[in-house]
Amino acid sequence: MNLTEKMNSRLLLILFTLFCAILSLNLWAEQPNDYEKNLKAATKLYLFKQEISDTILLKLVPKNELEFDLLYDTTNQDNELGKTSFFYETTRLIFDKVIKEDNDKFYLPSLKLISFADGEFGEEFIQHLELIIKLDNQKFCDSMKGKDFANNNPLKYYIEKYKCE
Repeated sequence: MNLTEKMNSRLLLILFTLFCAILSLNLWAEQPNDYEKNLKAATKLYLFKQEISDTILLKLVPKNELEFDLLYDTTNQDNELGKTSFFYETTRLIFDKVIKEDNDKFYLPSLKLISFADGEFGEEFIQHLELIIKLDNQKFCDSMKGKDFANNNPLKYYIEKYKCE
């Protein structure tokens, strides 16, 4: 095998390896993450009018803006849930777990959810926050210590209003 053939053979090997790497990256990118899987599970339960378990509800609370965007996208008319009240009903369920049921597992997650308050749903989230604080404002203050999302409004505003330290 001469030098040109060796170079062509190596080039083909490099191109094949690169092709395989790109293909595997594309397949990996198309796989839904855990949040998307949980959102799908909640969606199915909701559409079939079945109870959404506490475990699934807790996992519906977004950890970051990307996850919140996925949840809020359920209000988009292009989404299968766009003509339903999925977003509003499931977020209300999360808040009710704290306000009506005094379920401590939902206390911090509900505050985390409120940290995303904005736009058309922001006012409703703030109303829930006020009810949660009214239950025990010291618990609210204590719970916010050291939480990264405590710097987000409306939480930041209420931390300052109640002089939480």
